Amino acid sequence: MQQATEFWDGLFRARSEDNSRLVEMPDLDCPVYQRAVEHFGPLRGKTLVDLGCGAGASSLFFASLGANVISVDLSPLAIENLKRYCAQQQIDNIRPVVLAAQNLATLPPVDCVFGSMILHHIEPFDQFGAVLRETIKPGGRAFFWENNGASDTMMWFRDNVIGKFWVPKYGDVDESPLAPREVDELRKHFRVTTEFPEMIFIQMASTYLLRGRLHGPAKAVDQVLSRFPALRKYSYRQYVCLS
Repeated sequence: MQQATEFWDGLFRARSEDNSRLVEMPDLDCPVYQRAVEHFGPLRGKTLVDLGCGAGASSLFFASLGANVISVDLSPLAIENLKRYCAQQQIDNIRPVVLAAQNLATLPPVDCVFGSMILHHIEPFDQFGAVLRETIKPGGRAFFWENNGASDTMMWFRDNVIGKFWVPKYGDVDESPLAPREVDELRKHFRVTTEFPEMIFIQMASTYLLRGRLHGPAKAVDQVLSRFPALRKYSYRQYVCLS
C-alpha cells in the first residue's frame, strides 16, 4: 500500500504546487457521470462517497447536484489539494478524507458510492464486497466505471508484454484489470449489472503497442465489433451497477 500511495502522491504533487491546478474541473456532459446519476436517482440531500476521488472532478460534479460528498483517497496530497480548493471556493458539501477502501465501513452509512477506475486497485478484493455492503444504507446504490479483465487475450498481453520491451505500463505496479470473478464477489452482497457503453479492444493495441498510431482505424474496427453483443463483454471499459 505504501508503494501505491507514493505513486499517486507523485501524480498530485505538481497540482499541489500550483493553486490554479489544485483540482480537475468536471465535464458536466461526461457520459459516465450522466449514467451514474441515472442509476442513483435524485442526489440532493443524499450522502455520496466518491471512492478514489483523485483530482476531485467527480466530487465537484456530485456536489454541484446537491449531494453531501465524502471524498476518499489513499493519497494525502490529493486530499489536501481538494481541501484547499474547497476552502478557497467556500464549498461546504465536500468532506475530503484520507482513507483506504477497505476501511470504508468506518464512515457513517451512506446513500451512494461512486468510483472511477478504482475497484481494480483494491486488494484483497474478496473482502471488499462485505465492506461496501456495510457502508451503504439499505436501498442505497453504487456505480463504478471500470476496466475489464474478461478477455484472456488481453490479459495475456498484460502479463507478458505490457511494461516490457518498448511497451509502456500505465498505473501503479500492483493494479490489474477487474476480473469477472471479482464482479462475482460483489454479487454475493448486491444485485449487480454490468454494461459496456463502448467497444474498446483493438484500440488497446494502438495505445500500447503503437503509441497511439492508427488509433482511428482501430476505433473503426471496434465500432464494427460492437455490433455483436457476444463480443461487447470483452470491451476494456464497463459500468458496474450495484443495488
